[in-house]
Amino acid sequence: MALVFGRIRIAKPFAEWHRVFLEHVQARRACGIEDVMCAPVVGSQEVIYVVRTDDPRQVHDMSWSAEARAIIESSGHVIGSEVYTVCDEVG
Repeated sequence: MALVFGRIRIAKPFAEWHRVFLEHVQARRACGIEDVMCAPVVGSQEVIYVVRTDDPRQVHDMSWSAEARAIIESSGHVIGSEVYTVCDEVG
């Protein structure tokens, strides 16, 4: 398994982004993506989230998929602002 740390800009308050993020959980699970945590970045209009998956590429591809794009954009996620760090999950 890998842990994917994502950092994104959001154009809406964290609470609005988070509500849509939680509503989208089943779609992430269907792609083999398990939520670990998410939190707003202090002093910035950004969010960091961590997910666990066997296929880290799915995290990026989901953001750009036609099926998820409208939902993700409605959350305030600024498409194209993503920075991902993929780590091996140890122990």
